[in-house]
Amino acid sequence: MKFLIILAILVLVASALYQKWRSISPQTKQMWGMLLGLAGVVRQAKKQMREQAGTRSTGSGAAHPFERVVPPQATSVGSNLMRECVKCGLHVPENEGVRVQGRFYCCVEHAQ
Repeated sequence: MKFLIILAILVLVASALYQKWRSISPQTKQMWGMLLGLAGVVRQAKKQMREQAGTRSTGSGAAHPFERVVPPQATSVGSNLMRECVKCGLHVPENEGVRVQGRFYCCVEHAQ
């Protein structure tokens, strides 16, 4: 008897949710679909990270899926390459800085 009562309540709740879902605007439905899709993407990325962590511990040397190898003194922005000044640490476009003996400086004063 309890099973039938619980089943009837679940059917009523499902029916109410279905009616409510039909009255929601298409934009809201699209938003929910996007959120649920994003959750699936995050779940898949976590799964891949766990799998790669398992293979990395066995010594395969696989890179982390979100890891980007960038030289510590260079980051690219658009078409300009930004470099870090050896003296002050300021990042300036490479074409605006000064290079002396293979070292990059933000200005002539710092190069001297």
